[in-house]
Amino acid sequence: MIILLVASSCSLVNSGVTTTTMQPAGIKEIRQAEIAPAWNMKQLEINLESSTSILLKLAQGSEVSGYFYLIRGNNVDFRISGESVIYQSQPASISGNITSDRFSFKSSNEQGITYTLELIPDEKGEGKKVTPSVFFEVIYPASGEIFVPMDTK
Repeated sequence: MIILLVASSCSLVNSGVTTTTMQPAGIKEIRQAEIAPAWNMKQLEINLESSTSILLKLAQGSEVSGYFYLIRGNNVDFRISGESVIYQSQPASISGNITSDRFSFKSSNEQGITYTLELIPDEKGEGKKVTPSVFFEVIYPASGEIFVPMDTK
């Protein structure tokens, strides 16, 4: 099992064939805390080298809230989905860029028990592109579960 894990996260060169696996976004957990016995909070700093999804498993009627803002970069796409998209960030100004947003939603039978919070880099403009960096906070019920991609760097 350990050999498989090591082999799957490295580049392999055998018989002239090269295989390289994708690295997940650079994710740094800033803080995780219990807020009273009923709530949990998680703060992350995410370097968006590619699309990054955070999964929440929730009971019906659970409420979730949070926010994000760009530390570096000029635009990011953000959406929340269950069985379908239930929220997507919209630009706050005529510049057309999304640099921050606040969100909240309540789980329902129609949307299922697993929700995806997805951040997608969408750098706009000319010149040198930078890898966007996002501060992200989510508050969710203590009965819920959160799954964040592991950083392998």
